[in-house]
Amino acid sequence: MNKISKQIIQAILIAIVVAGCIYSSRVEYTDDVLSGMSLEKYQYIHDRIAPASQYDVAQEYMKNKKFYDSKTY
Repeated sequence: MNKISKQIIQAILIAIVVAGCIYSSRVEYTDDVLSGMSLEKYQYIHDRIAPASQYDVAQEYMKNKKFYDSKTY
């Protein structure tokens, strides 16, 4: 392997590690938001913005937290 090939492989590996860290922090953020939410609240938001992933529900909840917290389910 020449020097350029080693640098390319190293750059690819670094990019993979960084992408993995970003993905895992997104998953952890989503889990943290959803763990503090009741199932009824989650279902209401999910049905309201469907089709939605868990991350979409967490984002919607955080954008309109006062609204969703004021509702009774």
